[in-house]
Amino acid sequence: MKILLVGPGMMPIPSNGWGAVETLIWNQKTYCEALGHKVDILNKRGLVAALLAKPWSYDVVHVHFDPLTKFWNTLSVRLNFKLIVTSHYGYAAYPEKWHYGYERIFKFLMRSERLIVLSEDILNVFKRNGYLGKIDVLPNGVEVQNFIFNESALLKNAICLGRMEKRKRQEEIAGKILEKRNLICDFVGPMNSLVFKTDNKYVNYLGEWDRATVHKNLTNYSCIILFSDGEAHPLVILEAMAAGLSIVISMEASANLDLNLPWIYLCNTVDEVAAYAEKAISENYMYRKQIRKYAEENFDYLVIAQKYIEIIS
Repeated sequence: MKILLVGPGMMPIPSNGWGAVETLIWNQKTYCEALGHKVDILNKRGLVAALLAKPWSYDVVHVHFDPLTKFWNTLSVRLNFKLIVTSHYGYAAYPEKWHYGYERIFKFLMRSERLIVLSEDILNVFKRNGYLGKIDVLPNGVEVQNFIFNESALLKNAICLGRMEKRKRQEEIAGKILEKRNLICDFVGPMNSLVFKTDNKYVNYLGEWDRATVHKNLTNYSCIILFSDGEAHPLVILEAMAAGLSIVISMEASANLDLNLPWIYLCNTVDEVAAYAEKAISENYMYRKQIRKYAEENFDYLVIAQKYIEIIS
């Protein structure tokens, strides 16, 4: 099969930093090629770039940037090629939180003939709105073997890994930990405009890590915290599990996870985040092998790539 993957055109692919979508696209290419398929990437915008890519010469064109849905829908009709679109919008499963721009994008997604979505909750949003095309669910994947795994955590600490932004509520988490002083949490990722208080004891900001550092250092921690108010399917949670970390999350960050597992702690309030993170740190040593195995069996790209090919065939 010959596949064209279309990226946002904002960051290089593969990404050495914080481009989750770019990382996903690169992994799709790598693992689908390992299965014997021909995969190219278009990471430029505009009609000229699209025509130069000759999308009509591919069996499947898969767009991973939903603001381009209208453009690619039109092109697929005019040039007669098979198009699939995936939205990575963090609030895709939560219509009450959509901004006006996504409300417009959603209308074009509803007109797409084929969609791949990242969770059952997102699928249900499309079904409730009367989507008539073909729609499938495919979780994000992770290269488990790329992550160093130690059976014991070097640090009895938590980590918040990812871009610092209002949606992920790192400021609230840091404030509660400073108030409670019941655990140590390191914050890693681009700061953007979000500023929160650190004390270099209970709350530490370590700056940005490149991909190699994430692969090496994540296993040093006991748990990851993601208390976001909207996620499609957060790649960082899969990466944390590959490294053996327990998971402290909001319901909005829990897509595709088995919430009955004893090392997944679901939080409704920031007070619960602090309490459950302390518990997760103390109990993590009991579950690290199980966590790694769960990631391998359910989210490793060896598994996800095969499912992807079955869906698009």
